[in-house]
Amino acid sequence: MRALVISKRFIQPLVAAWAVLTLSACVSMDAHREATPDPNARLDKMLALYEQERESGSACAELWKAYSATTDCERILNEVERLSVEFPRNARILLASAVMQYEAGRGENAQLILDNLLTMPGSHPEAALLRSKIAMQEGSTTRARAVLEAQILLAPDYAELREALAATYYLEGKYGQAQRALSIAGRLGAPGWRLSYHQGLIREAKEDWTAACGLYAMALEQRPDFREAAARLVGLSHYEDCRRLADRRR
Repeated sequence: MRALVISKRFIQPLVAAWAVLTLSACVSMDAHREATPDPNARLDKMLALYEQERESGSACAELWKAYSATTDCERILNEVERLSVEFPRNARILLASAVMQYEAGRGENAQLILDNLLTMPGSHPEAALLRSKIAMQEGSTTRARAVLEAQILLAPDYAELREALAATYYLEGKYGQAQRALSIAGRLGAPGWRLSYHQGLIREAKEDWTAACGLYAMALEQRPDFREAAARLVGLSHYEDCRRLADRRR
C-alpha cells in the first residue's frame, strides 16, 4: 500500500495540465451550436466558461469526485462527446472528450477515445500521457511504457513523456533507468522542482533518507508552495537530517 501511495504522488504532477480541460456551464446547447458552427470555437467557448467556474471555485471535476454531478455538467460532457462524434478526426476535441470522461470517472470511455486518437497521424503527447496514466493505474506499466515510447519517437523533445516514462520504471523498482529518464527530461526543460521531487521519491524508495530529504528541500526552495514535497519532508522528520531540514521551513 505504501508503494501505491508513493506512486500516485510520483505521477500526480504529470497531469496538472489536464485539469484545465474539465468544463462547467449552464448554456443552451442548441443556441451555442447555431451561434458557433466552428468546432474549435465551440470548444473554446466551453473552455472559457470553465475558466470562469474555476475562478468562482466551482468545477465539474469537483462535483464528479463528490458523486453529485449536476445536469449542467452532464450537458457539457455530452456536448463535447457530440462534438467528438461530429468531428472524429479533430485531435483537440478528442483529447478534451477523453479528459472529461476520465474526470467523470469513466475511464473505459476515456481509454477508447485515447486509443483511437493515438492511431491518428502525427504526435499526440498529451493523449499519450493520459493513456499511460490510465494504464499505470490499472497496473500495466508495460502498456504505459509502450504508449510513451511510441510517442517519444514522434515527439522526442517533449519532456513530460520522459517524466512519465521514468514513472513506469519507478513503479517496477528500476530506479537507475528512472533516474536516467529524469535526467533526459531535465535536459529537455522539465522544471527543476518537479525533477527534484521525483528524484527524492527514488532516493526514499532506496532508503537513502538524507538524500531524499535534501531533494525534497531543494524542490521546496524552487517552489515553496509545493505541498507534496513539504509533506514528504515532514513525514521523514523522525530522521535527524530530515528533521533539521523540516525545522528550517518553520
